Amino acid sequence: MKSKITIIALLAVVAFFVLLYLSFSKVGNEEVKKIAEVQKLRIGFVLLSDTVDNGWNETHYRGIRSACDSLGVQMSLITEIPEERDPLEKAVNDMIADSLKIIVLTSYSYPIIIKDIIESHPDVMFYGINWEFEAPNYKAYFARIYQARYLAGILAGAMTKTNHVGYVAAMKNIQVYRGLNAFILGVQSVNPKAKVYVRWTNSWNEGEVETENANKLIDSSGIDVIAFHQDRAYIIEVAEKRGVYCIGNHVEKNRFSSKMLSSIALDWGIIYKDFIQDYIQKKDNENMDYWLGLEKDAVGLSFYSSEVPDSVKTLVNGAIEKIKAGYNMFSGRIVDSKGKVRSEEGETISDEVLRSDMEWLVKGAVEP
Repeated sequence: MKSKITIIALLAVVAFFVLLYLSFSKVGNEEVKKIAEVQKLRIGFVLLSDTVDNGWNETHYRGIRSACDSLGVQMSLITEIPEERDPLEKAVNDMIADSLKIIVLTSYSYPIIIKDIIESHPDVMFYGINWEFEAPNYKAYFARIYQARYLAGILAGAMTKTNHVGYVAAMKNIQVYRGLNAFILGVQSVNPKAKVYVRWTNSWNEGEVETENANKLIDSSGIDVIAFHQDRAYIIEVAEKRGVYCIGNHVEKNRFSSKMLSSIALDWGIIYKDFIQDYIQKKDNENMDYWLGLEKDAVGLSFYSSEVPDSVKTLVNGAIEKIKAGYNMFSGRIVDSKGKVRSEEGETISDEVLRSDMEWLVKGAVEP
C-alpha cells in the first residue's frame, strides 16, 4: 500500500512540473513579445528585389513578416536594392538616420560591399548571409540550403532518362558552389552514371541571360532535367516551353505544369524568429552565427509533381531521415573536377570549409 501511495505521489510531482514547464514556456513567449513592444523594436530589412518575385525575395518577405508578427516587432523594409555600393549605402544610411539599431542584409554580397559602414557604426547590430566578413556588431545567419539541394539532386538523378542533368548557376561564390556541389553529390548518390552540365550567369536576376543559358544546355547537352540557383522563375518558363523537367528555387507552390518536379524550400520565418528572439532577450552574444537546416525543418522540398513516382519520393524521404540523424553528404572520398582530393574515406568536410573555402566543383560537373 505504501509503495502505491509513493508512486501516486511521484506521478503528481511529475505532472506538476510538466504543467509548470508548459506554463513558463507560454509565458516566456509572451514575455518576448512584451519586451519587443516596450522597446518599440524596429528592424530594418534590405532586399535585392520586390516581394512578389516568385522566388528568393518573396520567401524572405514571408518569413520576415511571419517572424515580426509573431514577436511583436515592427519591420522597416527597403526593396529593389542591387548589390552595388551607392544604392546599398543610401538604403543603410537612411535606416541608421531613422534610428534603427538592428539591420538585416538579405543578399550575399551586401555585408562585403558596406563593411566600412558596419564597422563605423558599432552601436548598430547587423545580420547578413555571409561568413566572409567579421565584426563585433555583425552576425551571420543562413539556412543549410545545400541540404535541400542534395535532395533535389536525388530527385534529378532518379528522374533523368538521358543521364544528362542541367544546372544554371548564378555567382561564382562559396554559397553557390556549396549548393551546386551538394546537388551533384545528390545526383551521383542515386545515379553514378549521370553528369551535371553547368552554366554560369554571373547574376542573380537577368532574365535574358538565364533564358539563353538554359536553352544552350537543352540544345547542346541533351539534358532532360534542369535545376538552377537564380532569384526568379525564368528557367522554369524555359523548361515549360521546351518540355524539360525542372526543379525550382524557392517556389512555395507549383504554379506551373507537372513538368516542374519540385522546388527548393526554405522557411525563413524559423530562422528570423530564432535570431530576433535572441536579440530581444539579449542572448545574441551566445551564438556566433545561425545556420539552420533539416533538423529544424528550415529547409526541404516544397512539393512533388504528380509525375514523381512513389519510389523516388521514398529515396528522397530516406535521405531526409539520414540527414536528420546526422548524415553529412560532404563526407567520405570526394574528388573535385580537377582531380584534387578534397575529402578522404572516414573524413568529413568541416562547416568552416563549407562556409569559407569551397570555390571548386566536385567530379562529375561539366562546364560546356
